[in-house]
Amino acid sequence: MSQGAEACSFQGCGRRFRARSEGVPLCKSHYEQARQGIPLRPIRSKLPAGLYTKCQFNAPPCDRPHSSGGYCSTHYQQWSDGKPLTPIRGWQSQAEWGPTCRYADCKADSHSRGLCIVHYGRGISQFARDAILTLQGGRCLCGTSDPGQRGWQLDHAHGCTSGHEPQNYCKDCVRGLLCISCNRHGLGWYEGAFRPQPGNAPIPIFEGWISRRVRFHGEVDSPEIKVSYVPCGQ
Repeated sequence: MSQGAEACSFQGCGRRFRARSEGVPLCKSHYEQARQGIPLRPIRSKLPAGLYTKCQFNAPPCDRPHSSGGYCSTHYQQWSDGKPLTPIRGWQSQAEWGPTCRYADCKADSHSRGLCIVHYGRGISQFARDAILTLQGGRCLCGTSDPGQRGWQLDHAHGCTSGHEPQNYCKDCVRGLLCISCNRHGLGWYEGAFRPQPGNAPIPIFEGWISRRVRFHGEVDSPEIKVSYVPCGQ
């Protein structure tokens, strides 16, 4: 069989051969999955533009607009990550949230879920940050209540097992808010240079901080969000 007629060897694929991975013929999409080192999974067929107007997830029906592959952006990401599709809680369209930020008296343009790009905070909203700071008594690990011009830094455990990249964070690995000095030099020094060295005795103030996690009770972008501490691993 000529190379042009050879098909992808992934079960049920049948797409045209593009390249080999460890001698196995694969189509373009499956070869890219293999090149990135991720488990091979079925490729969703491309559908004509305009076929879908909203997400096809229906347990219960999702009213979010279609983004790709028949799903809204969040359900498509779940599918792309190989995770079970689950309902998305508390969704509203951007139009329903309103044109300006809903945090306090902020009048900036709404970026996502009714919050501006600053108060949205990459998914850990200013509402959640306020709750964390209240839990900490308004103070950093070092005792200061003034984080400086750079503001409070969100600290997280880099060894989180939830599967995200080390430079990112998720709700499971948040440890609290720090001033920039503690984040970069205090805790950073303790975890990076001091703690791994044999014979160095643990420093209680740092150990207390890294041995717990913040747990969120409710939606992280809701003004009613509550937080508490739990031991690491719970």
